[in-house]
Amino acid sequence: MAKDEIRFSALTGESTTDWSVGRHVLQAFEDVSPQLVPEMLYQWEDKVGPFESVEKTERYWAQVAQMRTSGSLSEFPIGLRWKRNRAVKYEAEISHTGRNTKGMVIEGRLNVHASMHKKTDWCALGMKLSEAMNSAVAMVHCFASLDNQECGFGTPESDFRSFVVVNGQLPNLGWGMFFGGDFAKEVEPDIISAAGFPIQRVGKGYWVQVTEDINDVAADFPMFSKRRVVLKSLFRDDLFLIKDEPMVS
Repeated sequence: MAKDEIRFSALTGESTTDWSVGRHVLQAFEDVSPQLVPEMLYQWEDKVGPFESVEKTERYWAQVAQMRTSGSLSEFPIGLRWKRNRAVKYEAEISHTGRNTKGMVIEGRLNVHASMHKKTDWCALGMKLSEAMNSAVAMVHCFASLDNQECGFGTPESDFRSFVVVNGQLPNLGWGMFFGGDFAKEVEPDIISAAGFPIQRVGKGYWVQVTEDINDVAADFPMFSKRRVVLKSLFRDDLFLIKDEPMVS
């Protein structure tokens, strides 16, 4: 079984290169907790220096690189990675929205992988980042217990850990989910609220939770699992690729 961790992922088709996005993303970490302030900045594997402040990070947010393909020179924005090695230990990376050679949009992505830390308000961070990224869909989940077993690459379980969306289908329902863009249409807020699940409007979408506390996933997985089954039943049948819960003894 893999090491327990918190994962957040957000996908967006909107532009992410403008510094207004970067400011809101980085500020979200500071706003939630001093223990989430980044320590070091990276571009790819190269360390670019210590994190000094949100505003002093602007020059690194979407620096432009060049690449020659089939004789043509093209430019693209470099992603940014930041890490923290003290509690709360985590790593985050932004891959900017772009277009391929056919002009089709390549979604931008923000990933955060963090060590378990019960006192951190992962819900608040997830909501702030979902809105800052103008997300189409986002997820924060505690990968622990039976949700954290080793799995083969390319399986729905692997896609759940990596938060890969295939043809408009989500791999599974995480503890906290943001449904924006076209995914907001999947949400029936009155029905979800009436069934006893936390739901609130965030930006142009909805933030939905399986339970009140993300630590429930590790502390009482059978309870979390049962509630997830009920919550998934309030969405259309083919929205989630994983249909069955892990076997709970």
